[in-house]
Amino acid sequence: MPSRRDFMATIAPGALVALGAGPVRAATTGKPAFRAGSGRADIVFPSGRFPIDGFTGQHDPLAVRIVLLDDGTTRLAIVVVDLTSISGELITAIRTIVTDVAGIAAPDIIVSASHTFSAPHIFAAGQAPPGTDMKANAAAWQAVIQAARQAATRALASLQPARLGAGQGTSRVSVNRDVRTPYGWWLGADDAGDTDPTVSVLRIDRLDGRPLAIMTNFAVQSSVMDGSVTSTGGRLVTADLAGAAMRHVEARYGPDATALFMVGAAGDQAPYLQASRPVVNADGRAARIDIHEAGFAIVDLLGARLGAQIVDVTEQIRAVDAPTLDIRRESIQVASQAFSPRTDRATGPVTTFSYDAGPPVALPVVLVRIGDLALVGVQPELAAGLGARIRAHSPFAHTMVATMVDGGAKYMPDARSYDRHTYEARSSPFARGAGEAACARIVALLKQALPAAR
Repeated sequence: MPSRRDFMATIAPGALVALGAGPVRAATTGKPAFRAGSGRADIVFPSGRFPIDGFTGQHDPLAVRIVLLDDGTTRLAIVVVDLTSISGELITAIRTIVTDVAGIAAPDIIVSASHTFSAPHIFAAGQAPPGTDMKANAAAWQAVIQAARQAATRALASLQPARLGAGQGTSRVSVNRDVRTPYGWWLGADDAGDTDPTVSVLRIDRLDGRPLAIMTNFAVQSSVMDGSVTSTGGRLVTADLAGAAMRHVEARYGPDATALFMVGAAGDQAPYLQASRPVVNADGRAARIDIHEAGFAIVDLLGARLGAQIVDVTEQIRAVDAPTLDIRRESIQVASQAFSPRTDRATGPVTTFSYDAGPPVALPVVLVRIGDLALVGVQPELAAGLGARIRAHSPFAHTMVATMVDGGAKYMPDARSYDRHTYEARSSPFARGAGEAACARIVALLKQALPAAR
C-alpha cells in the first residue's frame, strides 16, 4: 500500500491551480505609500481527534503566517503554512479566505508549505487514500482554515505604512543528504557534498523601526523528526526545525512580529543531525536508527542556531522607503520522465537504474519583485546547487529561491544525481537536465519580466 506522503504526490499535479502566464495586478488602492501587515495563528487540532494521519499527539504548534504588502498599485499576500505539502484544493480554500478578508485577488496570493515532515497530510473530499479517518481529516482541514482566517484578519488589522530591506548571512545547520555506499547512493549526511549555507532575509519594519515581519529563505528540509517515533511507538506533530527557528525570531522581536520561513532549494538537503537517521546495513538494505523523544533537543538546538543567524542578519538590515512591488506568473516547459509514487522506486541504494523519458511538461513559476529583492517560487524541490545557480545569475541585489510554492511536484535534482541514481533522481517526475534548463529559463525571466533595482 502506498504511503500517504506518496499518495499526495499522485493528486498534486492535477489538483494544482492553473493561473496562467504573464503579469497579474491587484486592485489599485490609490495610496502611494508602501504598507505592510502581518499575522500569525496556531493550527489547533482538537485533542480528541488524535490520531490524525498516523500522529498520536502534538509536541509543538503548527501555524499559519501571513504577510500583506501594498505599494499603492499592487497588493499581494504571502502565506506560509506549517504542513508537509498543501493540496490544490486547500490552497484554493486558503486563497478564498485571504481574498474575503483582505480583498486580494487569488493570483496575487502565494501559498507555501514550510515543509515540516512531521505534520498530517490533509485531504480534500474524494482525494483521501483508503483507510483515512475522514472525521479526523475534516477536523484538521477546519483547523487550518480557521487559522488562515485568524492570521489574515490579524494581518489586515496591522496593515500600516512600512519600510523594508534585505540581507544575507550563513548557517551550517544543513548538510547534503546524498551519500555514497558500497551498494550505491542513499540517504545520510555527506559533509563534503554540495550545500547552500546562504540565509536570505527580508525585513519589514514599522515606521518606528520595529520589525513587523521577517521572512527567511534557507535550503533545508524541516526533517529532524522525520520518521522518528516516541519510545511508546507514537508520532508527534511538530513544526520541526523551521518552526523552532521562527519561534526564536518571534521571541526576539515580540508578539507583534511575524517570522515566515520559505523553504529553499532543499531537495538534497537535510538538517545536520536527525532523530531518526538513515543507514545502510551490511547486506545493502536501508534502515534507520532512532533516538526517539531525545530528537526534540536537536530541533531546539538547530532551531536556535538558525534563528540566531536570522536575527543577526535582520539586525544588519536597514529598511528603506517606498519599495516597488510586482508579481508575474509564468509557465516554462521542461523534460519529464515516467514516475509513479505508488510504486517503490527508491527503497534503498542501487548501482543501476532505468529512466523512462516522458513528454514535456509545464512548470509554473511565480516571480515577485519586492524592492531590490526578487522572490522566485516553484513547486518542485530543487537541488541546492540549482537554487544557488539562480541566485548567482539573478540581476537582483537579493534573490530568494523558494520551493513548495503553490503546491508540490516532488524533486527536481541536478544532472549528476541521475548518474548517481540517488533517491531524488529515482523519485522525480522530471528528466535529467530539466533542472538546469529550468534554472536558465528562470534567470532569463528575471532579466526580462521584472525590472531589477540595484
